[in-house]
Amino acid sequence: MKKRTLLAVVVSIFSVTVALGSVALAASAPSDPFTKVSGELYAKAKQEGALTVYSVWDVEHIVAILGAFSKRYPGIKTNYWQGRNPEIVTRVMTEFQAGRDSVDAILSDNAPPVIRAAGAIMAYETVQKASLILHDPTMPVVSLQIQALVYNTKKLKPADLPKSWEDVANPKYKGNVALDDPMRAGPLSTQLAALKGLWKDDARWTRFVKGLKALGVPVHKSTSAMMRLVIAGEYALAMPALLHDVVNEMGKGTPVNLVKTASPIVFARYAGIYAKAAHPNAAKLLAEWLISTEGQATLDSIGREASRKGFQSKTSIGHAYPAGTQPIPVHDKLFLEDPKKWLDTNVKPLWEG
Repeated sequence: MKKRTLLAVVVSIFSVTVALGSVALAASAPSDPFTKVSGELYAKAKQEGALTVYSVWDVEHIVAILGAFSKRYPGIKTNYWQGRNPEIVTRVMTEFQAGRDSVDAILSDNAPPVIRAAGAIMAYETVQKASLILHDPTMPVVSLQIQALVYNTKKLKPADLPKSWEDVANPKYKGNVALDDPMRAGPLSTQLAALKGLWKDDARWTRFVKGLKALGVPVHKSTSAMMRLVIAGEYALAMPALLHDVVNEMGKGTPVNLVKTASPIVFARYAGIYAKAAHPNAAKLLAEWLISTEGQATLDSIGREASRKGFQSKTSIGHAYPAGTQPIPVHDKLFLEDPKKWLDTNVKPLWEG
């Protein structure tokens, strides 16, 4: 009986020791940076009481994002204005030069770097930078544009597929590629900037651009329209497609698939904070929340690709491509800050000359 009692005491002491050890470890473990900063920002954002967003994204997407944000952080009245990237740049710069504080955050891809170059972005580095696939020290990257090479499975057999983006310029695909307009500062323009930076070989890059032109196809100003043409079988390949569109169509049983040996091109989508923002803490809170797992899940629910490492989604690189696939990012400073000038300098002489 005494032995059993003694054993029980020993077990009890051991359990308490383990429990205390666990508490100590938990106390010493680093806290989630988002939890801490969001609490601090929310207290200040509630005092500001409002948030205005300009975005290039679809209206229904903006409404869904701001609705989820408002539910998570009550007491902050949200509103938005939607426009194309050039319209956003013009509007923000006009307001900046006039000293107006009409916007707080700009959700877009092309517009924020251009606005930053003009001095109208407030530098802010997210506390969650270690969790991002792409990181910018002055503007939080909340989502990604992920470009994929897609083909119609009824038009091309696996043995006939291009092995890379560069292969699309092969004359054997002449007349059979839905091609984005390389001069519109859209996805193909982004891809050209990414590949130029990756290859660091002007002769190779020039051959590639000339090879695309030699395909002899009309260019398009909408990747969605290009996807529809490939689905209909009017073209065998889309150069390029957006990953979320491809995954969505594959889920419907549409006869399209990815060329998985063509590494995805990635371009940042930012939450830029306006330099004269009336509600800067609300804008920072929105950016941090969008990067958090909850915010990324909201973006994923509307078909926007995640920017967070390891985020489980059908439209993530890790899910759609083989393990170890390395994305190709855009780093060209001139392209980011003045895409028209970059295109006029590098692409226009080859495309229109």
